[in-house]
Amino acid sequence: MAALFLVEEIEGGYFDKLRAIPIPRYSIVLGRLVAEAAKGIVLASVIILIAFPFGISIASGPLGFVLIVLLSTLWGVVYAGFMQLIALKTRSAAVTNSGGLIFFPLLFLTPNFVPRELLTEPMEVAATLNPVTYLMEALRSLILDELEWAEIMPGFAVVAALGALMLFLNLRMIRNYD
Repeated sequence: MAALFLVEEIEGGYFDKLRAIPIPRYSIVLGRLVAEAAKGIVLASVIILIAFPFGISIASGPLGFVLIVLLSTLWGVVYAGFMQLIALKTRSAAVTNSGGLIFFPLLFLTPNFVPRELLTEPMEVAATLNPVTYLMEALRSLILDELEWAEIMPGFAVVAALGALMLFLNLRMIRNYD
């Protein structure tokens, strides 16, 4: 939703006023992303807490709960940041709203339903190249296994790498915004 609000601000002229204020450009980007992170923490926590009465258990314990919430929140921030890029580039609510469809196929090219070893060779190659795979495997590991850092760290590495790329591109886009 942050990206759609950004389009509204662009269309209404408020974004130009923000750019005219003598503040660092990163504060415009980070302000929205921090708000998305706060929402992400609340939403991820509530969803997991609601799942407990339905039989979910987290094998990695309380630390696993925190790591699931953190990883989910960080992925939400990265996703929101890429959507924000689309909003800054297109300045169109329709295109920005449709931009989420870019990520949709990535979910189906992961070993969500079947372990990677059981996938056909083309699907296994696609899953290995897909960064979302490592996020999903880290989340699955936190729920089903004790803390296995070899499974968890690739998820955080993907989120960190994509987050750094997203921040760089957002800052570049705002600097070159006309």
